[in-house]
Amino acid sequence: MYSLETIELIDFELSSHCNSKCPQCPRYDMQGNVHKDLNVTHLPFDTIKRLPLNHMKALKRISFRGNFGDPLMHPELDNIVDFFSNQKIHISTNASLRNKDWWGRLGTRKNVEVVFCIDGLDDTHHLYRRNTSYKKIMENAESFIGNGGKALWQYIVFKHNEHQIEKAKSLSESLGFESIKFMYSERFDVDSKFKVFENNEHLYDLEKSTKQKLLREELDSSHGEKHWKKLFLKRDPGKVECIWSHRKEIYIHSDGNVYPCCMIGSVQAGKNIEKLMFGKIVKDTANISLHKNSFEQIISSDVFQKLIPDSLNGHPFTHPVCIEWCNKRTGKFANSFLNTVNT
Repeated sequence: MYSLETIELIDFELSSHCNSKCPQCPRYDMQGNVHKDLNVTHLPFDTIKRLPLNHMKALKRISFRGNFGDPLMHPELDNIVDFFSNQKIHISTNASLRNKDWWGRLGTRKNVEVVFCIDGLDDTHHLYRRNTSYKKIMENAESFIGNGGKALWQYIVFKHNEHQIEKAKSLSESLGFESIKFMYSERFDVDSKFKVFENNEHLYDLEKSTKQKLLREELDSSHGEKHWKKLFLKRDPGKVECIWSHRKEIYIHSDGNVYPCCMIGSVQAGKNIEKLMFGKIVKDTANISLHKNSFEQIISSDVFQKLIPDSLNGHPFTHPVCIEWCNKRTGKFANSFLNTVNT
């Protein structure tokens, strides 16, 4: 299922620090507070340098994204980018960090592309990307693009910004973005609205786009209940295949743990049951830590060669996150067409 020689992409969460307060981000609880069990840290550069790149002949791509943080928060990001000079690097960021000079220098790196997560225009972007500056983001984008950088615009469509799609298209072209991708949020799991809080005070509701059909609606699930819950309780999740394994991708979290995907990596905070269940599958999470094992030891261990593959077949059980995402019939990957915005 996994081998050092066949991995084509490593997805890193370089840091669980973040400047933004996106309401649906798993770093926050339902009241808008950082989860108390989140290990807020940076992945040490020394840990990254120990990766055996010389033995990873198929490794062509590196991704810096994040479940809980923004990669630009990492103080040694420049050195890390240098380290992967032979791979194509994909950075996904809210882009409200660093200054124009830094962004200009990044734009000269020919192996780097950046996804700018901009969810609206100057009067709506802040409603989801809270604590970020639309003006600064656009200045950074112009500096990056102006110095030859490949920039992509990702735009999550909600009810409050769906009327700005055409304007955003025009703006992306005039600024020199290579493309703009419109998508719906898959995080309206149990309701069509999501309450936004600050210091335990309700501010407003995020609402799904009026044109979006949710997965729970597609599957006729009960309101207020995650669509995969009944499947798990019946122990009949259907066929589950690891999409990331098929794509030869793997995920390294900011705490140094290696996971089969970023979705399983998201159980790190605020999901006590899911975290305990993953621990039961792998038996001891110390076995997946780069602080205690080499990358080679982790990939060749029983965790990745037997325990995780067996769990997909129900032994001792299939993890609910795997059911949620990789069920061939009802999973979010199989139904990803629901997140596509037709423009």
